[in-house]
Amino acid sequence: MVERNPGQIWGWRATYFGLGLGIIFFRILPFETGLPGLPGPDYILCIGLAWTLRQPAAAPLWMIVFLILLSDFLLQRPPGLWAMLAVIAVESLRSRRAGIAEAPFLFEWAMVSGAILLMVLAKRLILWILVVEQPTLGLSLMEGLATLAIYPIVLLASKYILRMDKLPPVDMETP
Repeated sequence: MVERNPGQIWGWRATYFGLGLGIIFFRILPFETGLPGLPGPDYILCIGLAWTLRQPAAAPLWMIVFLILLSDFLLQRPPGLWAMLAVIAVESLRSRRAGIAEAPFLFEWAMVSGAILLMVLAKRLILWILVVEQPTLGLSLMEGLATLAIYPIVLLASKYILRMDKLPPVDMETP
């Protein structure tokens, strides 16, 4: 069993929390940073999913939910819907972590892709049932695809900048 340093885990948690708050801060600023009319990726969700599969203790569920719920309120999205879908996705991937841990990267990316695309479609279905105005399907899918496109970049940054390696399946318990 690999010994994990609690200081390193709390450092990763502080990094995730700081990144999340910084991302929310820059999203509410009146900058036009991307192409007009095109949605950007959901960095908070992407980092949360990547870190949950790499080091589950680095991104606890309560922190992911807090940051996504805060972004729901500040970015004027339906409060709690994306956070609820994120909980379902994170926990379903966390429960399959043992099988994903030994699989190659493309399998992990496919699992995360499926989770994110199901989240996008479930959000659309729920908003459709509740008769809430929503963006077009193309924009929703582009946001999901943008999130999927940055997933490998998030993993590379996590591995080489933060030294976050994938835990073996034996060390699945979080402290």
